[in-house]
Amino acid sequence: MSRLYGDNEDISPDKVKDFFNDRANRDLESDLSIVLFQDKENSAQRHEEEKKLFYNKIDTSGKKVLEIGCGIGRWAEALHDKCESYLGLDFSEELIAIAKKTYEGYDDCYFQEMSATDIKVEELLIEPPFDIVIFSGFLMYINDDDLKIIMNEVNSVCTDNKIVFAMEPTSCMETRLTLKDFYSEGLEADYNAIYRTEQEYRDIFSDLNCNEIFAEDLFQDLSDHTETKYMYYVIE
Repeated sequence: MSRLYGDNEDISPDKVKDFFNDRANRDLESDLSIVLFQDKENSAQRHEEEKKLFYNKIDTSGKKVLEIGCGIGRWAEALHDKCESYLGLDFSEELIAIAKKTYEGYDDCYFQEMSATDIKVEELLIEPPFDIVIFSGFLMYINDDDLKIIMNEVNSVCTDNKIVFAMEPTSCMETRLTLKDFYSEGLEADYNAIYRTEQEYRDIFSDLNCNEIFAEDLFQDLSDHTETKYMYYVIE
């Protein structure tokens, strides 16, 4: 059980995958609880608030949307009738199975089991380039070296004037916090995640060949954490 401050310590992708596969097979209150870690009511409320924020910041009309780390596919529900097409990628076969079952009736919405660090362009169910990319509580599970790969892949499958929308738990401190094999009583499992600082995320997003990075706190009134906060980033 480790809480590491400041150290750029890697976490195990396999353990992250096992964690979410396990949650997908638990008898939880709702599918949203699998990825949002809250009860049914609070998960639904948070999902609605995130959708409103996204709608207010980004116009998806006529756009191709790519979500990397789509989980149960909840953003397909939010965008299926507001964009040209949506493709969700995730490395968890159990989460992708839920997404396909839940949203199989949506036109021009597809889900694929695929690693974010090995996007096979020729196999994508929607042909690039994409206009909008979504990261939602995903980057916190990715090691630094792999993030560089992912940013390069985003550049390769997107238009030059792409918009990237990210929502990530972020360190409130001057340094990052890494949870490595940390047993969470609330989640009843060992948990692995990296809470980077806002500046670290700005440095990461600078690899996206962007002109502007906007960042702001999110859910300030709902958080009781002293070391982390939830933030959203719009990169364009």
